[in-house]
Amino acid sequence: MSEVAAGTIDTRMHGRVQILVMNRPERQNRVTQTMAEQATRLLEAARVDRSISGCVLTGHGDVFCKGGDFLSAGATSDGRLGFARAFADMERAICRLGKPLVAALNGDAHAGGFSLVAACDLAVASHSATLGLPEIAHGLFPFLALAIVKDSLPKKVLFDLIYRARLLSAAEARELHLVNETMPADEVLSRAIELADCTAACNPDIIALGRDLYYSTRCAEPGQAVEQSRFALVAALKAMEEGAGKR
Repeated sequence: MSEVAAGTIDTRMHGRVQILVMNRPERQNRVTQTMAEQATRLLEAARVDRSISGCVLTGHGDVFCKGGDFLSAGATSDGRLGFARAFADMERAICRLGKPLVAALNGDAHAGGFSLVAACDLAVASHSATLGLPEIAHGLFPFLALAIVKDSLPKKVLFDLIYRARLLSAAEARELHLVNETMPADEVLSRAIELADCTAACNPDIIALGRDLYYSTRCAEPGQAVEQSRFALVAALKAMEEGAGKR
């Protein structure tokens, strides 16, 4: 595997499993528009690559992902909508992958990072990882994350996390079925790879048909919900800036 600059999605193969690594440790692996666009291309390519039996999504360093970096999109509505569109496209690519996608939580998964965990088929977490939607503590609401996470949690739990910016421990996340297993950090990736390869002996066309059916029979594809959420995010950022200007 060749070295790549930070701020990208780093990839490597382990047998028939493709590992996607969010590589922006200096910003706690927050996803930029460029990273989201790259992830979309990689996931779309993985769908049609029959040499890939499954994928693992993880973070570089000791954090999985602390969310999407909308600040990198600038202060214009067009820039922010572009960022949100890229995030929505990434979520759609996850839906269309057609093969197992496993989150390997090497560390904390907050905000948009939490939504990525929820979007994956399976998840393995480090004992020390935390999950949550702390946006309200920073004056925002989890607009983009809400579109994905809302289907993974009971309403009362969801709004408790949102309103109180409360973080779940890995053990709590397992009890809520947000992650499948918890283990020491140094075992997370290898276990995730094992799970991602669990259907390798199956007919890949049948796996793709079944996974596609899951998303097509849902009330709304997560990517479509994110599409609506991105406009709410831009409107909220504008309102927040206007409110600051009046003070």
